[in-house]
Amino acid sequence: MRTLLLFVGVCLCHPIVLAQSPLDVGLHVSPQLRYISSSAPDGVQRRVTTTGKDGLAVGAVAGGYLEYALSDRWYVRGGIDIAYKRNYYATQRTVFEVDSVSTGRNFISYASIELPVAILYRFGYKRNYDTWLLGVATTLTRWGGNPRILSSFSGTTKDNVDYPRRSVTIFGGYERYLSSVIVLGLEPYLSYVPTKFTIENSTTAKVRFEAGLSVRLHLDN
Repeated sequence: MRTLLLFVGVCLCHPIVLAQSPLDVGLHVSPQLRYISSSAPDGVQRRVTTTGKDGLAVGAVAGGYLEYALSDRWYVRGGIDIAYKRNYYATQRTVFEVDSVSTGRNFISYASIELPVAILYRFGYKRNYDTWLLGVATTLTRWGGNPRILSSFSGTTKDNVDYPRRSVTIFGGYERYLSSVIVLGLEPYLSYVPTKFTIENSTTAKVRFEAGLSVRLHLDN
């Protein structure tokens, strides 16, 4: 991470290094929202049954990237990101022997380092050089630390979270020149990120899609 920040800092302070080059450097931050869906109870009779409800996951991704022009319209983009996810959903515990029902909540958080790569198409530039774009991306791999799980009924654990090493993202966007070389981009996106939480003994909670808005700044060399 220190190497990435140093590289980006050098490029920002000395844009002449990449002058007249098809290679651009940029930074981005991307808040996101995901929906958690819990499966139906499995129907197995237990003395104590815990089930999950639906909920929300919020997160943010930030990082640096390089973008290379293959032609006037086609570009490839790759970089390194740091992502942080916070997941909430309600839970319920039923003790059949005493006919007792209690409600609670699960909180799961984790961070990861990701290597995204994308290919994008920019439409023709307007008179002020603003442009629209479309693209598709994937995460080549991600490294995640142990997730932190706080559960009303399962205590604190670091197990039973299955998040994907790879994902698929589609995005669009609009770019506007803030100066002759600095470009601001706004890119809403939708990602397929199959993530599973197996914490309750009768249901499984899943996150399939996440949506967000990527705010980007890059140097146009």
